[in-house]
Amino acid sequence: MSEIQDILALHGEALKADKRVAVATVIKTEGPSYRSAGARSLIVEDGTFSGGLSAGCLEGDIACRLDSISNEAFVVTYDLSEEDDIRGFPFGCGGTVMIFVEPLPNQRALNAMRWLSELDEPAVMLTVVKTDHAGDAKTAPGARFGISKSGSANLCDGLANMLPLCKMIFDAQKCQLINVTLNGENLEIFAEYFEPAISVVIFGDGEDARILEDIARRVGMHALRLSKQVVRSCNSLLQEYQNLTRSYLVVMTHDLNLDTRVLEQLITSAPPYLGIMGPRSRTQKILTAIGVRPSSIFSQPHFYSPVGLNMAAETPSEIALSVLAEIQTVARKTNPQHLRDKDGAIHERWELEPKH
Repeated sequence: MSEIQDILALHGEALKADKRVAVATVIKTEGPSYRSAGARSLIVEDGTFSGGLSAGCLEGDIACRLDSISNEAFVVTYDLSEEDDIRGFPFGCGGTVMIFVEPLPNQRALNAMRWLSELDEPAVMLTVVKTDHAGDAKTAPGARFGISKSGSANLCDGLANMLPLCKMIFDAQKCQLINVTLNGENLEIFAEYFEPAISVVIFGDGEDARILEDIARRVGMHALRLSKQVVRSCNSLLQEYQNLTRSYLVVMTHDLNLDTRVLEQLITSAPPYLGIMGPRSRTQKILTAIGVRPSSIFSQPHFYSPVGLNMAAETPSEIALSVLAEIQTVARKTNPQHLRDKDGAIHERWELEPKH
């Protein structure tokens, strides 16, 4: 399941046990941090949590706070320098993390998570985290406005005239904490760029295909594996599985005829990622058989053959790991490298240009 689906599942369990819980969202970081802005967690009073703000230390501190707080949302800032010592544990990470905490029951927070869990495309969600007018419920902390990339789904909870700001966040594809003035009211808003879990579709029955499916699910991706039997019986994969054009596809049936059948149906669909298992010469043979000039396809940015990162993978597990690592880098639009060789912060920072 995706991280948000895991969060909702834990909420259901905590609700049955009648335990105090809260939704916590990272809204700003400065310096080194375990997660970037937009990371969220559901935290239970006993210290159990799903999702993640940190490696567990911040979640534990927030869990301790649930005994003494009201149901009003609040912001807490952690200084994770070497000198800081929270609940008896010095962190030593060196950064600062600002977190927006919404104790439950809170219908606004739950509606927001359910909306995000159902999305199959990027979206922007604006959340009020502070206001200088406490009396207006429409713009109180927790009020939200959300819209998907296509505009087909939206979440509106009191905010209006925010489409220009949403477009800025869509263009930047980054989260940002900003100050705005709405109808004379000063609001601090967390503008979140959200991408749904990566959807992976695997064609094949081999051990490497099954392991790839399992690892993808374990890391929170949506994974669907189509067997050889399904491929043989399906006349039109694109009609039968309409999400293929938005999914990351891996063709690995290890059957030349079946791979040819799959590729013939998918070659013009231009999904975000189309990986073909096997050497380049084998893929060239498939392309030639379906009447496609290999040089025109190998140059396409979404086409990966041979599939996977160069990790000296040998076993089915290692091969599956190399394929999934490649999918992750493509989906996140980054080039694989050792973090020790990366200059600056691990997580990129972005600041909205101020308006004068």
